Amino acid sequence: MSTKKGVILFLMSILLFFGLSNTISADNRILNVKDFGAVGDGATDDTVAIKKALYHGKGHKVFFPEGTYLISSAIIVKENTEVYGTNAVIKAKTDGDTMFRVLGDQISIHDLTIDGGHTFLRGMTIMDGTKDLALSSTVFKNFGQPDSKTLAYSTPIAIRIEGGVENVMMDKLTIHNVFAKNVSSKVGWYHKVARGILISPALDTQTGSKNITIQNSSISDIGPKDDGDGIVVQGFNEDVGLSIINNTFSKTYKRAIKIQSPGAVIQNNHIFNSFHGNNHYETYKENGQYDMWSAISVYADNVKVEDNTIGGIGTYSAAIDIAGGNDVYVSGNAISNPENSADSTLDLIRINKGYDGTSQFQNITVINNSLMNGRYGVNMVAHVQGLKVSGNHFSKIKSLTSSNIPQ
Repeated sequence: MSTKKGVILFLMSILLFFGLSNTISADNRILNVKDFGAVGDGATDDTVAIKKALYHGKGHKVFFPEGTYLISSAIIVKENTEVYGTNAVIKAKTDGDTMFRVLGDQISIHDLTIDGGHTFLRGMTIMDGTKDLALSSTVFKNFGQPDSKTLAYSTPIAIRIEGGVENVMMDKLTIHNVFAKNVSSKVGWYHKVARGILISPALDTQTGSKNITIQNSSISDIGPKDDGDGIVVQGFNEDVGLSIINNTFSKTYKRAIKIQSPGAVIQNNHIFNSFHGNNHYETYKENGQYDMWSAISVYADNVKVEDNTIGGIGTYSAAIDIAGGNDVYVSGNAISNPENSADSTLDLIRINKGYDGTSQFQNITVINNSLMNGRYGVNMVAHVQGLKVSGNHFSKIKSLTSSNIPQ
């Protein structure tokens, strides 16, 4: 009996070994899109070939060799897949909604250029249910509103993260040139809206998104001034756990960062106001008093804004605009308007009423910031219980703080 058992165990171990070997081999297998018919010559429509490679590449690595691959409809990346390239550009051939859709667990996308060619609305949509996504060393550029009637009034976005998404790491991305030429219907209050990265539920039924990091990335040329923002989170009631760390922003026409959902850390970013009298509203009345509305707008609870550098050649209405948040911590930031801004309506930090009219807030801390050139270093329009303003350094400020802030 023991001999039989020994033989059975030996055979089982052999089967298990070969089974694991096959699994490991499959997981490490690299599929070249050109082996599925992709050409990459910048003229051929490679959509079908790329979709075929990704269909067979689920659970494997899918590789794009050097070349320009034209696509005419969305490419879907599913779970346990790594997609990457070497000097590879995936470029829009026609009008379209989104170039990539990502859905599933354990997905890695890196070392690609995704070019909307000014004809696709969006670069990538990270869909409800996606978890553990790594997106790195990838360029997203040239997204706008197509001429197609069904898409012409939608919001152009480089990367859209829906609700129900968890554990996303975005590292070393370049996002460039996302521009709205038409108003975005009711969703944009009939203004022109564009986003570099938007984190927001697509449907009311979607759950919250959690643990999203955007770091070491560059975001530029997001416009127009009506509502062109680099990064926006909105539509969630629970803490998102959003970290925006060590990124650079330039020519984000209205603002670099807007927080409308709770739970965010904004740290060590460099925000440069590139405008100087040449950034104008197109659907709002232009008063010419400032070049950008703000660098950072906080309209939600539980937000930390730490150790950021905010400046440039242009002016901010309020460089840090707090309008509707409790438990907001602003510390260690270096903030400046251009020279000769003291005799103006420009503030460095403004604590304003909420966009819904709320004027009572709690626990806002503004400490150890460097504030230069403006009307007020800290201007409080709303009422804050538990306000702490201390240790800030002021230079070339008309009034250090508004009169309703205890000295």
